[in-house]
Amino acid sequence: MQKLSDRKIQNSATISFDMVGCKLNKYELEVMRTQAQKLGLIPVNGVQSDVVVINTCSVTNEASKDSRRMIHRYRRENDSAYIVVTGCYSQTDLEEVKAQGADLILSNFEKEKFFDFIRVDIENLDLKDNSFTTLLNTVEFQSRPFLKIQDGCDAFCSYCIIPRARGRSRSISRTEVLEQVNRLSRIYPELVLSGVNLGQYEDGEGYGFLHILQDMVKIPTLKKIRISSIEPVDVTDELLDFVLGEPKICRHLHIPLQGAENNLLTQMRRKYTIEEYTNKLQRIKRHDPSFCLGADVMVGFPSEDSSVFDAAMKNLEAMPLDYMHVFTFSSREKTVAERMESLNTPQQRKERNRLVTELSHQKKKKFLESQLGKVLPAVVERSGESSFQKALTDNYIPVILEKSSDDLSLQSVSVRITELGSDKVFGEIVRDCKD
Repeated sequence: MQKLSDRKIQNSATISFDMVGCKLNKYELEVMRTQAQKLGLIPVNGVQSDVVVINTCSVTNEASKDSRRMIHRYRRENDSAYIVVTGCYSQTDLEEVKAQGADLILSNFEKEKFFDFIRVDIENLDLKDNSFTTLLNTVEFQSRPFLKIQDGCDAFCSYCIIPRARGRSRSISRTEVLEQVNRLSRIYPELVLSGVNLGQYEDGEGYGFLHILQDMVKIPTLKKIRISSIEPVDVTDELLDFVLGEPKICRHLHIPLQGAENNLLTQMRRKYTIEEYTNKLQRIKRHDPSFCLGADVMVGFPSEDSSVFDAAMKNLEAMPLDYMHVFTFSSREKTVAERMESLNTPQQRKERNRLVTELSHQKKKKFLESQLGKVLPAVVERSGESSFQKALTDNYIPVILEKSSDDLSLQSVSVRITELGSDKVFGEIVRDCKD
């Protein structure tokens, strides 16, 4: 923790939250938002709040730049604000964060104690219950709650800064996880499991990710659970046997690939081959062609010359993926890849990103076309004033629906995919989905 000013906060002060980065960062902000309300602060949107909390990211150089710009913008546009900065950027680039004018800097290891660090600066604090567990139990989510069960990573891929930014892998106890699932499943029809590296979940010898899944689905009130992302090495035969046979688990897996060629995978220190990865995808699709499969794909890794990229493209074309999150290699300080000589140019990296992104669009279009006319289980999101509402199917298709006369927010329904627009999917509610 770095305390850089003597500013104080009024008990009735307004507080706003902003972030750069992943869904895990979003979940952590929701926890901090709830803590702030318990402290008597009033959450608002916009720059002109009394307190600003920024959860940052540094997974790429661009993410670090975005984090730096965000901190600078809030300080420039609201010089009197009490600014709290946390997240990966504050962990990896502390001196840069200090230079941007933050009042309080919290590391990733301290953000869960945001409550304890900030309340010492709140004047006239009147708090009846300062239990962090109680605060966690009152977090509210707009649609589907993200349940963080793991943080950190022990993989040490050659390009990745996350082990330094987030620390070694550590897990929430099974008792606490199951208590949260039991509580949240009484309110929400779908929960999303999140973590930096979910497959590394462990609570004691021999109790891993598969075991916590098996215990979760035994909870009677749980309807659906979604796995946010899981590494290929953790998609074991045993895990697939369970996932493919368990109706409570959403038919969607995001399995990061990163390098799409075997030499690339070796240089990246990824512990699988293209053949092993592809076999897992094929097994899933043989079981259920409507099961949605996604991946992260990196282009421009230093050892990716033209011949390697051509081979990678052929591999990607052959894989039964339904979408890809494409990003360009970004050299990060103190990683193995930082010391590698690059065999590609910035122009080549830009073009390769375009080509893989175009392939991703083609795969997504083909998948959506295969779902046209099908009836799929879905969860309706909270609706605003619009005459339409959104739902997300269990196989990860966002669907636009005409708003019903009944409020179906956070309800399980069945939807038929009726139309594909240029960038939207339209559907109709067939019936309430009671199972």
